[in-house]
Amino acid sequence: MLRLEMTKRLLGLCLLPMLAACTQPSFLNSVGSKPPAESPVVDRSHQSIGNASAHDFQPPPDPVIVDESVQPSSILPDKVGECADTTITSITDRFGADLTPSKRGAEKGTFVRFSNSGVQVSLVKERAVVRSQVFDKVNMCLVDIPKNCAVGDNRGRVYKTTNLRTGESWSLPNDVRGCGA
Repeated sequence: MLRLEMTKRLLGLCLLPMLAACTQPSFLNSVGSKPPAESPVVDRSHQSIGNASAHDFQPPPDPVIVDESVQPSSILPDKVGECADTTITSITDRFGADLTPSKRGAEKGTFVRFSNSGVQVSLVKERAVVRSQVFDKVNMCLVDIPKNCAVGDNRGRVYKTTNLRTGESWSLPNDVRGCGA
């Protein structure tokens, strides 16, 4: 007798989730309703949280604003004379450490990164770069491309960069070695 009672309770507990699912509005609307392609198109642009049920509310899509006059920030100039505006993202020595006063004969150079994926490197500390700051806007122009480089080897390209905040300029390559080295 006890076993029969336990079996009934267990069966009842198993049927409870199925019964709950069958009574949900989404299930009731799907049973015997028209296919989604035939259902009327509902204009929801006027809906707000105040006049729509929680089940039916759909927020409007975020507006997409495309400014055609702004170039992507991952563009490096690729022809001599071409320029691109970009931003400084880091200034370090060549080994990635903060720039600190160096002792005579212990020059660690300068390394500057830009938001357009460009870099410039020097074996000595460049004063104009040291006076620049992260997030400074700069104009970067390609001024020299090494000759006879293998396809895809862009090392040794020289860029003239002008800091738009300080007005100072510097010309440095993107690598301490040229292409093919």
